[in-house]
Amino acid sequence: MKTVKINERCKYSQFENDKGATEFFFVFEADPDCTFSDALVQINQDITSTLNSLNLGEKTTIQTRFYLSDVANQRDQLINSELFKSVTSGAYSLVEQSPLGVGKLTVLLYHISGDSITHEQLPKESCGWKNDVKVTGKNYTQYWSGNYISDEKFDSYVQTDGIFKNYEKFLSQKNMNLFDNCVRTWIYVRDIDNHYAGMVESRKEFFDKHGLTADTHYIASTGIEARLNNVGTLVSMDALAIDGIVPEQVTQMEALEHLNPTHEYGVTFERGTKISYGDREHFYISGTASIDKFGEVVHVGDIEKQTYRTLENINALLNPHGANLSDMAYLIVYLRNITDEKKVIELLNKKVGEEIPKVIVNGAVCRPTWLIEIEGVGVKSAKTDFPDFA
Repeated sequence: MKTVKINERCKYSQFENDKGATEFFFVFEADPDCTFSDALVQINQDITSTLNSLNLGEKTTIQTRFYLSDVANQRDQLINSELFKSVTSGAYSLVEQSPLGVGKLTVLLYHISGDSITHEQLPKESCGWKNDVKVTGKNYTQYWSGNYISDEKFDSYVQTDGIFKNYEKFLSQKNMNLFDNCVRTWIYVRDIDNHYAGMVESRKEFFDKHGLTADTHYIASTGIEARLNNVGTLVSMDALAIDGIVPEQVTQMEALEHLNPTHEYGVTFERGTKISYGDREHFYISGTASIDKFGEVVHVGDIEKQTYRTLENINALLNPHGANLSDMAYLIVYLRNITDEKKVIELLNKKVGEEIPKVIVNGAVCRPTWLIEIEGVGVKSAKTDFPDFA
């Protein structure tokens, strides 16, 4: 994994081999003293110059996520900006999780380049909010989805059910299904302390109906606090599904001496999922916190020890597969208390280095005593009998 620091605002990691497809994971931030208008211009200039230097552009854009500091006041300005137009040819999502230690906006970008890769943005619904992109290679087709919401009543249980029904309908139209093809979800919950339980119950019931149980498998996922497109939206989901994979390519990642299975405390997601290709492995690490093998919060009230335990847990998930934190393409760090930002950055730089791109935002975890949660994607070279990534 190659990591590059362009300037204080821009970092990316790059994975390439001799198989033809190269992956790029970018984090672009704004200067702390920028207005939001200035941040839009600054980040757009940084993205344009960076992508041009790497011969990337609209046809290689796969996923974009915008981390806003005030979605109610910034959304329309963002949507009407040149920045938005330049990076939303793939799937995209907007969440209010205020960036910490930087300006009012952070952008996470994922690109794939290669002669065999094509992508097509699929028709949007009339509301223009939900969106999907089809990414086709020689061996697999990926479907990235963003901003799935439900217009159902003000109830996280009902909205979650609507989101999953809509997503399952989308998959079935592509001759796929949740059980066989979905490998990653990101679920955002407004006011998580009050609305997380409804999402969890609804997801569990939907999964049960579709064969996703403790005896089969779940899906790698992050469930985290965020403010969404309007005050009535309690739940939003981004997702990744892959057509062409077989069950043998998918490994559910465990570290039972460090973290217990999630179903033991009533939630239904995998700690992580490894996808094996002929030339590489992808590690989708779910939102991970300071938890032990009994499902208990470790180091209550201590941000330093919780950060180290969280990283230890992620390493424990990676190590059985010959990987470690240095194989992470990026990390997303969610902090409940914004005053912990400086200490956490110091600890992360010490433990995983400054080079790995990181998004650090304000986002409460599902248990109030968890002060930090970290997720990310890792990539590592491999040689298997499965078809190559692209």
